[in-house]
Parts: sequence; structure tokens; C-alpha cells
Amino acid sequence: MSPGAFDNDGDAIIEMDLLPPRWVDIQDEVTETLKTITRKSAELDRLHQKHVLPGFDDEHVKKQEEMVIERITQEITRGFHECQRAIQKIDNMVKNAQSTGNVNKGDETMAKNIQISLAAKVQDVSAAFRKKQSAYLKKLRALEGLASPMPERPFTSQNPYSDPSMMESETDKSFSQSTIQQSAQKRLNNNDQAIAQREHEINDIAKGIIELSDIFKDLQTMVIDQGTMLDRIDYNVERMTVDVKAADKELIVAGGYQKKTTRRKIIFLLILIIVGLIIVLAVKPKKEREGE
Repeated sequence: MSPGAFDNDGDAIIEMDLLPPRWVDIQDEVTETLKTITRKSAELDRLHQKHVLPGFDDEHVKKQEEMVIERITQEITRGFHECQRAIQKIDNMVKNAQSTGNVNKGDETMAKNIQISLAAKVQDVSAAFRKKQSAYLKKLRALEGLASPMPERPFTSQNPYSDPSMMESETDKSFSQSTIQQSAQKRLNNNDQAIAQREHEINDIAKGIIELSDIFKDLQTMVIDQGTMLDRIDYNVERMTVDVKAADKELIVAGGYQKKTTRRKIIFLLILIIVGLIIVLAVKPKKEREGE
């Protein structure tokens, strides 16, 4: 802070150029949301373990458990959507700053790095939660004595963004889509209220897994795109550094040529002076003899 950064009342004034960029707030926001998601996920694990245990609880108790599980699951899924929107917001912040000229290359690179880092963290947490949900879904199907549907292997050979984690995500999504179809068929063929309630729970979990898979895919695309952008920025910076060094070398060479040229001009001038003096000295004695 500059020495004069105080108002008339002696209160300190925070200079705007010393404040961190606004996307740093996004980093704190996403980090806090992920902490909340992790805490709720641990709570949901305990509820899942209790819910699938064989027991003599009546349907009312089971229904209450399912309602709590559904509520926490929806809160966690909403948390991932909030993280996704917050990360996407960084792009708009950078574009707005660029339009007003309030961002330099260093801040822009930092924003891209923060975006990639946050997207990777959300991917890791969401993938772990999605796997837990898939495992729980399979347990619920097993409780009903039904085999898990065999999903078709997702076709990803034409997808440049495919990697093992993306293929896992697409497999979970395909499994959930097959489960939803199987669940709908079962509800059509059975009017039992308890079975309908269980199929409703299964349906909600499968839909949540599909949402998580879509979020994962969106973040994966963002990581790759922003990574490519950073590569271009790094390349441009490196290219600029090389060009500056080359220009510096050219200036040194040009300076050397200039020094040599100046030195040659001085030598040439001295030669002319010496020749002139020789001519003067040679002509002067002749004139003196002619005068005598």
C-alpha cells in the first residue's frame, strides 16, 4: 500500500490494483462446496449401508430412510452443478476483464490454471461419488433378485477426449440408462406399492448418475480445451522470448557494425589529413625556392 493510502479520517484505503482477481473467490467457493459434498457423501454412505441391511423394519421406516437418502443425494448433485457453473463463470470474468483492458497475460494464465485445477478436483470428487452410487444401485437390484442390466459398451473410438476415466463415466451412464428402462418396464407389469416405491428410488439414483456423468464429461472437455489454450499461451510467451533474444543479438551485431563503421570513418579522415599535410609540406619548399 502506498504511503498516502489513507482518507481524511485516518482509515486505510484498499487500492483496487492490489486486490486479487475475482476468480480467486471462485476458487474458495468451489473448495467450500466440495468440502460440504464430501461431508454429506460420508453421511450418505452410512445411510446406504443401513438401508440395504436385512432387517425387520416396517415399510414406513424404510420409506423414511429412502426420503432422507433421496434428499441428501439431490443436495450433493446440486452441489456438483453449483461447482460446474462457478468454474464456467471464470471464463466470463476473464472475457469481461479483457474487454475493459483490466487483465494482463499473467492474470489470464492464472485464471486458466485455476479453472483447470478446480475442474480436475470436481471431476475426482464427482467420479468417486458416481462410483458409490453405481455400487449402491447394483445392491438395490440384487435385493430384488434381479440381474444388473448389461449396458452396451459406449462407442468412443471417434471421440478425441476419450480416456479411461471418460470410458468409466460413459459405462456408468449407459448402465443407468438401461436400469431406467428396466425399472419402467417393471412398474408397468406390477402394481405393488412397495415395489413401485423401490423402483422410484432406483430410478432417481440412475438419473443422478447420468447427471454426474454429464458433468464429468463437460469438465473433461473444459480441462482439455483450457489446457490447449495454456499450451498456446506458453508457446506464444516462449516464441516472444526467443524473438526478443534474437532481436537483442541483432542489436548487438548492428551496434558492432556501427562501431566498426565509425572507426573506419575516423581512420579515413586521419588518412586524408595526413595526405593533406604531406602535400602541403611538399609544395611549400618549392614555392620558397622559386621566390629566391
